[in-house]
Amino acid sequence: MTPEHLIQRCHDLIGSVPEDADPSNGESLIGFFQSFRPDGMALQGVFDGIPVATDLQTRLDNLFNAAGDDRRPEGGRDAYFVIRKPEPLDPTLASELARQWLDGIRQFAETMDASTILDALRPEIKVRVLEGIPPKHPKDDAEKSNLLKAILQDSSHLVEKVDSGPLPAVLRPAYYFTACDSMLRDYLMWPFYAEATGLADPFAPYFELWRHRVKYRIFGETQIDLYLPWHRD
Repeated sequence: MTPEHLIQRCHDLIGSVPEDADPSNGESLIGFFQSFRPDGMALQGVFDGIPVATDLQTRLDNLFNAAGDDRRPEGGRDAYFVIRKPEPLDPTLASELARQWLDGIRQFAETMDASTILDALRPEIKVRVLEGIPPKHPKDDAEKSNLLKAILQDSSHLVEKVDSGPLPAVLRPAYYFTACDSMLRDYLMWPFYAEATGLADPFAPYFELWRHRVKYRIFGETQIDLYLPWHRD
């Protein structure tokens, strides 16, 4: 399947094409997946003709099951996929998932010879589990640790180095803007990259954290803080 064919199929599903849409540019698909909330059932078959269609569909189902309902408690609709009612997550399991996620990024970086990321992950990273609303990451680049840059910025470009054909590039914008989260994007799209990298699923642990509405924060070089949402007894 060509990128043009896939983009046209997506536009046909939602019944509209932007006037200035470039038939070879995935920017016109931003917001595509939001059109199929709450259950995503109308997306069945959108990937027919792609060898990894079944795996891609399974991950989309996981997304809709976790955050397909876009209704806000106070009224209105969410623009992105948001976890509103997360299940409780044991802090010990959250810590283990974070370690698995960091190991996955490390393996991916090794596969792609990404030395900057590997250098940042070389020290032993402590995982601290907290509850509540997390503080914001620094905005000033000079205040960001190398570990934060490696995880939040550099790792988001690893998939661009994978020789996975022309389709992933046109789908990345739509997947990214499901939640403005490159880690979630790469989990949902991993079937495209699995064979070329030889890696099973480095972002699956991150998805487990995400669907429980766990946020991560990094302010130093050797520690990552996880913030679990409060749950009333």
